[in-house]
Formats: sequence, C-alpha cells, structure tokens
Amino acid sequence: MPKGDNISGKLGSATVILNVPVRPRNTRPTGKNPKRLHARAINRILDKETGDLVGWLYEWNTGERVPRWKASAVSDVIYD
Repeated sequence: MPKGDNISGKLGSATVILNVPVRPRNTRPTGKNPKRLHARAINRILDKETGDLVGWLYEWNTGERVPRWKASAVSDVIYD
C-alpha cells in the first residue's frame, strides 16, 4: 500500500489474483513410490497352534507384501 493511502479505521477489501499453472488432465505427477494397482496371493497364513487358515499373504505390483486376514489379525502364525 503506498504511503499516501489512509484507510482511516475502515477495513478495506482487496482482490488477489493468482496465476496457477494448469496441469493437463491425462498426466499425473509421479512420486517415488508407484501406486498399488494389483496384487496376487503368494502364501497362505496358518495359525501356528491349530493349523487353521487365518489369512493370505499378498504381493502388490510395488513389491510390497501385505497380509489379508479372514477375521482379526493373528500374531503366532506360519506361512504355507
């Protein structure tokens, strides 16, 4: 605001114009980690004491391995 302007106790309003670059719709910024697109079951997860099936181990296209439980997560397991 120039030195000569005086608002004299009133709140002024200002309009701000921003120049935001437009990104084409069909391109997405790629991060360091690719997105999870598909997974496949690579092992069964069995309860160590009973031998019951409690879940499956999946491997994602990113290489990440994640368990999928039938019910709640179990801590004492073996992979078959």
